[in-house]
Formats: sequence, C-alpha cells, structure tokens
Amino acid sequence: MIRCLLVSLFFMVTITVASQDYPAKFVNVDGWHISGEKQYFSPENLYDYINGASDFYLGYGFEDLWVVDYINASNQLLTLELYRHNNPMLAYGIYSEERPLKANISKTGAQGFVEDGAVFFLAHDYYVKIYNGQPQVAKNELISFSEKVAELICDNCALPQQFDWFPTQNKIDYSERYMAENFMGLTGFDGVCTVEYKSADEKVRLFAFKGADEKCHALMNKYFKRVGYKKKVKAKQYNFNDPYIGKVVLIYDDGIICGLLDAKETGKYQDLLDEMYSKLKME
Repeated sequence: MIRCLLVSLFFMVTITVASQDYPAKFVNVDGWHISGEKQYFSPENLYDYINGASDFYLGYGFEDLWVVDYINASNQLLTLELYRHNNPMLAYGIYSEERPLKANISKTGAQGFVEDGAVFFLAHDYYVKIYNGQPQVAKNELISFSEKVAELICDNCALPQQFDWFPTQNKIDYSERYMAENFMGLTGFDGVCTVEYKSADEKVRLFAFKGADEKCHALMNKYFKRVGYKKKVKAKQYNFNDPYIGKVVLIYDDGIICGLLDAKETGKYQDLLDEMYSKLKME
C-alpha cells in the first residue's frame, strides 16, 4: 500500500514538474537568448504576479503564464509574458478586453496593438505581452521580435473561427467581442460573439451563440419569461421590445441563438442577419 502511494506520488510530482518546463519552441528566438530565471505561474498563484487582475484572467480560462527575459548581442533586454488560455476564443476575450478603443493596431499574430514601448498580441490560445527594457530596443526591433514569437506559435495566425460567421459588409473594424458571461443580462448566456456594424445614422450589433440545444432552449424560455412572452419556444425569428435593452431580434434554431441589437429600424439589417444565420446553419 505504502509502495503504491509512493509510486503515485512520484508520478504526480513528475507530471507537475513536466508541466512547468518552458515550452521548447520559445527557447530560441532568432538573435535573442534567455537571461536570468524564468518565472512560471498557474491559476493557483497568478495573483502573485497580477494581484488585482488575476480573477479577471481566470474568468477567461487562464491556464498558465511564463515571464521570461531575453537579451541580444547589444545587451538590450525584452520581457516576454506568455499567457496561455483554454482555447483561442478565451484568449481573444481577454485580449479584446484589454485592447484600447483607439489602439494602434498591428498585424502581429492574429491581431495586436502597440502602446508605450510594448507590444500586445493574440496568437492562437496565447495572449502575449512584450515589454521594452533598458537600454531600450528600437521600435522596429521590438516589432520584429514580436513577429518571431508569433511565428513560433502559429504559421497563419487568425482570429477565432467563430467570427467567420459574421458578414463583412458594413462591419466596423476591430469591433469583434467575446462576451464571457451573462450576455443581455441573462444569467448563463455565456460565450456569445458580437460584431458591430454601421449605417448612415446608427451603430448596431449582431450576436451569435452555438451550443447544446438543451441550453439554448432553456435560455430562450428564460428570455421569454423576462419579456412576458407566453408562447412555447419554436425554431423561428422573434422581435421584441425588451424593457431593459430596447428592440431585440432573436433567431432560435437547433443549438443556435443569434440576433440583432441597438437598431432603430430592425428591418434594415435583415439581410445581414440572414447571412449570419445561414453561416451558422452550415457549420
């Protein structure tokens, strides 16, 4: 019995240590080598590094973080932070939450931005931050290092495929959002994607969710109760005047809830809504 416990403990320790090995693909970044100790953080101790924001990151499926300094032949220093999340959409969620409204967008990875001598970007399930050190690295070298790191993560980095559901016509650039929880104020309406669109006099949002039909059906019933609609849930399009958020167009189908928000004249956007719904159905 004791021998079995010792063997089990050995394997647990081995797995824990192995899980904390620095990913080999980041060891060699062309022109740069690792300087000093590498720092590793898990969900259990992330607060030691970002105390005030750790719960926020955990809400987006945070898996682990490596903080590593790199130095070049000129003894210039860059600090690399590799936040790994449970899937690309959750990584996008935390990235888009931190992206400023008027960000200086870069093409690093799937998408990134540059701010105050630092680069932030999304690459598959990683949200990456790179900070300039002293003596400072020139901006073009900082971007070059960032692009090399992105290439180590994915060959053709792209936004999560869920955003392919949305039409491109009249889309507002960089308006994609991932709503982690309680979309439209509905408890349990989690993991919804939204994109903004513009017309001559207003800005509207399309939203989309795919999941188990049991959950979709329950969410529709919950919403019906909120707006006082007493009929049974059916696969169709609904139009409501929501007392909290105004005009709402909802389409419900097997495992799908999608719709339109913020429109004064909802009919003007029916073509966009139909295009998105068709893509959701085909996937």
